[in-house]
Amino acid sequence: MTVLGLGVKMSNWIEEAGKDDESLIEILSFNEYMDIFEEYSERECRPTCEYLSDMLNHYGRSDDGLYKLFQQDHPDSPPVFGHRKTQESINENLHNFKEEGFNNKFILLVGPNGSAKSSIVRKFMKGAEQYSRSQEGPLYSFSWIFPIDTYVKGTLGLTQDSKSEHDLHTYANLEDKDISAILSSELKDHPILLIPRKYRQKLLINSLGDNPRQLETIKKSYLYKSDLSKRNRMIYDALLKNYKGSHSEVLKHIRIERFTISKRYSSGAVTIEPQIHVDARMQQITMDKRLASLPPSLQSLNLFSLQGEVILANRGILEYSDLLKRPLDSYKYLLMTMETSNVNLGGILTELDIFFFGTSNEVHLAAFKQHPDFNSFKGRFNFIRVPYLLNFKEEIQIYEEQIASLKGKCTIEPHALEALCLFSVLTRLRSPQTKNYEDKKLSSIVVGINPLEKALFIATKEMPEKLDSESRQIFLQGRETFLEEFENENLYEGKFGISPRDVKNIIYKMTSRNEELTYIEVLDYLSTLITKKNEFDFLNMTPQSDYHHPARFLAIIKDYCLTKFDNELRESLGLVDDRSYGEYIQKYIENINALIKGEKVKSSFSGKFEEVDEYFLKEFEKSINLKEDTKTYRSHLISKLGAFSLDNPGAIINYVDVFPEVIAKLKESFRNEQKNVIKEISKNIVFYEAEQSEDASSTPLTIEKRKQIDLIINNLVEKHNYTSSGALSLLKYIIKERY
Repeated sequence: MTVLGLGVKMSNWIEEAGKDDESLIEILSFNEYMDIFEEYSERECRPTCEYLSDMLNHYGRSDDGLYKLFQQDHPDSPPVFGHRKTQESINENLHNFKEEGFNNKFILLVGPNGSAKSSIVRKFMKGAEQYSRSQEGPLYSFSWIFPIDTYVKGTLGLTQDSKSEHDLHTYANLEDKDISAILSSELKDHPILLIPRKYRQKLLINSLGDNPRQLETIKKSYLYKSDLSKRNRMIYDALLKNYKGSHSEVLKHIRIERFTISKRYSSGAVTIEPQIHVDARMQQITMDKRLASLPPSLQSLNLFSLQGEVILANRGILEYSDLLKRPLDSYKYLLMTMETSNVNLGGILTELDIFFFGTSNEVHLAAFKQHPDFNSFKGRFNFIRVPYLLNFKEEIQIYEEQIASLKGKCTIEPHALEALCLFSVLTRLRSPQTKNYEDKKLSSIVVGINPLEKALFIATKEMPEKLDSESRQIFLQGRETFLEEFENENLYEGKFGISPRDVKNIIYKMTSRNEELTYIEVLDYLSTLITKKNEFDFLNMTPQSDYHHPARFLAIIKDYCLTKFDNELRESLGLVDDRSYGEYIQKYIENINALIKGEKVKSSFSGKFEEVDEYFLKEFEKSINLKEDTKTYRSHLISKLGAFSLDNPGAIINYVDVFPEVIAKLKESFRNEQKNVIKEISKNIVFYEAEQSEDASSTPLTIEKRKQIDLIINNLVEKHNYTSSGALSLLKYIIKERY
C-alpha cells in the first residue's frame, strides 16, 4: 500500500471518529445549558435511581419478559441469561428509591459461587455506559474556569481596574492558552445546583408542572432540597462576594461539560474490591503549586480535594465486590450513608447520589447473620437472590459461545450439551413436599414428579405423559405454586448444585479428550465425576427418591436422550404415521355405531350415506392388536362415549381425550412397525460400518440395505444436524440399548 493510500485511510477513520464523538465532547456555557434544560427538563431532572430505571427501559424487554440489556453481548461483558426475578427485583428497588427520593438501601446480590452476581452488575454498568453516550441519556456536570491576568482584568482580586478588555458573557469557550486554572467538580455536581435553592425550586416546579408525578419525585430528591458540594459552594460564595453579589459574573466561570459513565476510567461506575482500604478521603489543595494562579480571593480559602472510589462513583453505580469478605468496620459508614445519603469526610458532610450495589456468596452471608451488628445493617440492605439457573434451556445459552469457539477442535453432536445442562439443573432441584400444598389434588400430582419431569416442566411446560387430562389441567394451573414452593426457604432451589464455572471446565476437559462429543461421552464423564464427593458438596446431599441422587440423574437423562434420538431415528426411517388419531377413531366409532344400529354412515367426502366399511373396521382392530371379542369391544366403546356425553352435556367430543387407551395402542402399533425395520437394520449395521473402511464387495450387504442405511444417516445429518460419524455412532448405541 502506498503512503498516500495509507494517509487517505487514516484520514477517513479520523473524520468518522470525530463525528461519532462530537456530541460527547459537549462544552457549554451556563446559559446554553439552561436552554437545554428548558427544552428537556424531564430528562435533566433525573436522580440516579430514575436515570438507571429509564436506562433499563431504554433497552426494552424480550418476548419472554427479560430485559434486553442483559442479553446483549459486549466484548468486556458477556450476556447474562435467565434470572428474571433478579432483574425484576433490581428494577423494583429503583422504583422504590424514586418514591423515597434517594437510594436509601444497599442492594446486595446473594447467591452461590458462580451464579452470575458479578456478571449482572457488570452488565448493568455496561448498560449505563452506553446509555450515557446516547441522545436519551446525556449527563452534565461543570468545571470552574479562571482566565489569565492578561486576558481579562476585573475584580477577581488581581487588580482594581473594573473594566474588562473583552466583553465576555462566559469563559467556557476559552482556549487553554487563555486559562490560568481549572477546578473540576470531583463529585460531578449537577449544573442546576448552581442555582440558589429558592429559585431552583421555583424553576423545577414551573418546568415540571405538566408532569406532577415526576415533580413529586424531584421534590424528595437532592436536586430540589440540597446544595452544591462543599468545595463548589466555597468557590461560588467567594466569587459572589468578590463580584459584589453579581450571580451572572460568577456563572461566567462555569463551563458545563457532558460526561459519560465508564467503568474502565472509574467515572460513575466503580468497583471496590474486597481488600482493606478507605473508600473516600480528602486532601488539602490550597498549597498545591499548580493552583497558585487561582485568584487571591480563592487562595485564602481552605480548599480540599475529594478522592476515592465513592467520590468517583457519584451520580452512577458503586459496586462492592464480595462485600462481606471485608472487615465489618470498613463499611460501617454505609449505615449513615443509606439513611441520609451523606458521607462524613473529616467532619464535612458530602451528599451522594449513588446506586449502591454489592455481591456476596451464601457462606459469607450466613456468617454475617451471626454478627451482633447484623440487625443494624438488615434494615439498610435489600438482599436479592441470584441462584443457579433452573431452566436448562437458559443454561445451554451460557455455554453456546464456548461451544462455538471449540468447533475446529471438537464436534459437539445434538443433545450432548442438553444432557450436560439437564444434569446441571437436576443437581439444583428439591423434591416436592406434600405439606407445602393446600390443594390436595395438586399435592398428589407433584409428589410423583421426578427431577427430569420437573426440569422439563420448568423450561418448556412439558407435561409428564403419565398424567391424565384432568391432572394436566390441575398441574398447569398450579404451575406458579409449584415453581415457588421453596422460594422463601433457606435451602432454596439453585442455592446448591454444580456451578456454571465447573460446567465450563467440564466442557473444556471433555472436548480436549474427544474429537466427537455425543451424549454418550457426556454421561460417561459424569459417571466418573459423581464419585468425587470431596470436590462437590451437592454429591453429599441425602437422596430423596430420585432427587439429590446423581446416579439416578444419569439413568433418567440417558433414557431421555435415547428417546429423543429414537424419535429422530424413526422419523429418519422414511416411515411416517400421517394419520390424525382423532379423526381415525371418530371414523371407527361412527362405523361401529351405524353397524350396531343397522344404519348407513354419512361420508365426510361426498356427504352421502354409504354402507359400513367393514374392511376398515377389521384393519383398525388389527392395528390395535385386538384380542377380545369384537362385538364386546365395540359395545364397550359406544357405552364409554355415551357416558361421556351424559357427564358433559353439550360438550364437543374430543376422541383423543375420551379414548386415550386406543390412541396408545394405535401409536404402539406404528412403533412396532418401525421397530421391525430397525431390528432388520441392526443385522446389517456391522457390515455397513465395515464398508466405510473396506471394499464394499467384502461384505454381504445388499445394495438395497446399504441405501436404506444411507437414507437414515443422511436424514439424521440433514434434518437433525448430526455428523455422519456421530449419527452412525448413536445408531449403533441405540440398537445395543433398545433393540
